Amino acid sequence: MKLLCSIRRTGVFLSPWLSAAYVLRKKLLIFVGMKHIAKLLPITLAAAGLWACQPKDIIPEPARVEELPEAEILAQVRSDVPNTAFYKDIFLDGGCELNPGIKEKGVVINGRLPYALAKAGIGDAEYFLATINDVGDGWTQNDNDLQRLTMVGNPEDVNGVLLYPDGQPRFRMVYIFGGHSNPHGSTLGADGRSRVKTFYENGGSYVGSCAGAFLAGAYANGGRRSYFNILYNGNMNSTDVGNSSIDMLIESDIFSKYYGPSKGTLVKGIRHNGGGYLDTGLAPEGTESLAIFKDEAGRNSSAKPYYNQPSVWAYKASEYSGRMVVTGSHPEDAPSGDILDLTASMFRYAWDGVGKAFVKEVLRSGDLIPVSPGIGDLQCHHFVLCPAADVKNLSISVSYQGDYDMEIYMKRDSFAFPDAAPDYSASASSEGRVTLTTGPVEKGLWYVTVRCATTVESKEIVIKPDAGLGRYFIYYGRKDVLNGVPYSIQADWEY
Repeated sequence: MKLLCSIRRTGVFLSPWLSAAYVLRKKLLIFVGMKHIAKLLPITLAAAGLWACQPKDIIPEPARVEELPEAEILAQVRSDVPNTAFYKDIFLDGGCELNPGIKEKGVVINGRLPYALAKAGIGDAEYFLATINDVGDGWTQNDNDLQRLTMVGNPEDVNGVLLYPDGQPRFRMVYIFGGHSNPHGSTLGADGRSRVKTFYENGGSYVGSCAGAFLAGAYANGGRRSYFNILYNGNMNSTDVGNSSIDMLIESDIFSKYYGPSKGTLVKGIRHNGGGYLDTGLAPEGTESLAIFKDEAGRNSSAKPYYNQPSVWAYKASEYSGRMVVTGSHPEDAPSGDILDLTASMFRYAWDGVGKAFVKEVLRSGDLIPVSPGIGDLQCHHFVLCPAADVKNLSISVSYQGDYDMEIYMKRDSFAFPDAAPDYSASASSEGRVTLTTGPVEKGLWYVTVRCATTVESKEIVIKPDAGLGRYFIYYGRKDVLNGVPYSIQADWEY
């Protein structure tokens, strides 16, 4: 190679074969160089393409938000808020074999409700009252048919008047008049008695006088009866005091919260007609003795079995059940005095003992939850949602078939009843759908309530109008709501 270069520099004439060798060398160098370029070109172009596609400002993906398990969410739900959403305040049962009204001077006034309701501020009522004033005369088939259509159910209201479609109480409380307890339970049948038991267990309160107290238990004088058994396996024993009056000593301070009488008060002359006293040996744990029997009018009763035994008692099976408040006598007849105060206080103590509100479901963003058999008239269903971080915006939609007045409420720290100052609310603006939307929402627990504002209209019917005997209510208008409005609910939010 050095020789060839030297020859070029000195200008020495090259022989033809040496010139050909030099040209061949140049071509070989060019060929080898092109091969290297061909190998490197795809890599170079790919790198250039990646650089061209790379964004100038790299945006990181948002951190994943870890949602709380359902059990942890439900553990935060309040258990001290009573249900306040009912169709009406009270349903009174004066049906077959019961007094269809209070007594005045020993005579039943058909349709006359206890005076204590007015004093206790309880006026929104419906009832079923039979046509037979004297329970000794039995019952009529027509009364029994109407009683079952009302309390057990019918095609337009398969749940019966006491219950919403999901078995929740439609009234805040039920009152059972005096009369013949076992025959009344028998005319209701097993399904009717089950309606009352479900009503109580799911949060409706129960007040009863005489037969109404017997019916609350399971036994009378040790024998099993056709009773509601809400005082589980409870037994009452008869006093064998009939068509008389009796005194009671108030044992509890509870009535002082309302209208009295205060603890230690002897309430004299309460009408008594064959009622009974609580068998404390069979009473379930948690039963409260509020008053005890003392003397029958005009005699010393200290040797009688009922003496110093419970004459008024209460029982609440759980925080989600109603409260039962019953008496073995008939204070409901009194228009004034301590006896009226006692009865009004019994109603208010039951009123305050309704079951607690509860959550049906936990809402997760994007999940569609169907609710069936649906919601009843003026009923509220409750849900919760619990974003794990602050939310930019949130929406809750309820979808259903038909023209119903559905409402949504949302509240931060408690159940979002309409009368509980909810933070957000929305009502139906189009048939079949209602949507609640918010701006930014803080993380944590929120309560959501769905309410059906559509309800029936009601009318009192007198069964025997010429004699003014027997009363019940019929519904008209939006009766379709009685069997429930099925709907779906969905929440959506963005972090």
